[in-house]
Amino acid sequence: MNATAIKEALAFPLFKLIGYRPHRVSAETWDRQYRTGHWDFLSRLDNLGGLLTVFGYCQYLSPDTILDVGCGEGLLADKLKVLPYRQFVGVDISSTAITNAQRLLGDARTAFVAADAHDFVPETPFAVIIFNQCLYYMPDPVGMIRRYAAFLKPSGRIIVSLCDAGRSRAVWSLILDHFDVEDSITVIQSSGRTTTRIVRPR
Repeated sequence: MNATAIKEALAFPLFKLIGYRPHRVSAETWDRQYRTGHWDFLSRLDNLGGLLTVFGYCQYLSPDTILDVGCGEGLLADKLKVLPYRQFVGVDISSTAITNAQRLLGDARTAFVAADAHDFVPETPFAVIIFNQCLYYMPDPVGMIRRYAAFLKPSGRIIVSLCDAGRSRAVWSLILDHFDVEDSITVIQSSGRTTTRIVRPR
């Protein structure tokens, strides 16, 4: 077992002992990372699984409106473009990521907004709201989901996807204490394991 594997094996028991701690990253750091290509690896073959589980749920649900919270440069948006949605909005704290996403993917039905997820208020409700690989950066993942649940249409769904790590397991523990799971998919690739769930407030 290498050092990284040992660290991850110990991480969840540590979070259980001390409580959940978010991975805090400033907007300036996000901007620098996107400018330098730090997150380019997310578009590789070995990171497709998590994106495709979100895509599969969206294809099945066929939502007319989609909100992607923490959308980054629009990696998920690029996959969802083939779906017949009427409106897609991606939100991210990094203005660099949003500029790149808007330039490459923005069109009459697809838009990107630079905003802090804690403050962003949608103009209309959405049929699907997605948290893809972002909740472990949030100080209060449960509060964040509850906040956005208020922006769902009456029959809307919330999709959460997280790669497997000690911090994300701590997030799932919090979520499962407060939300019901309608369905769950776990995929394993060479880069690791990702779990995607449709959750509903109790």
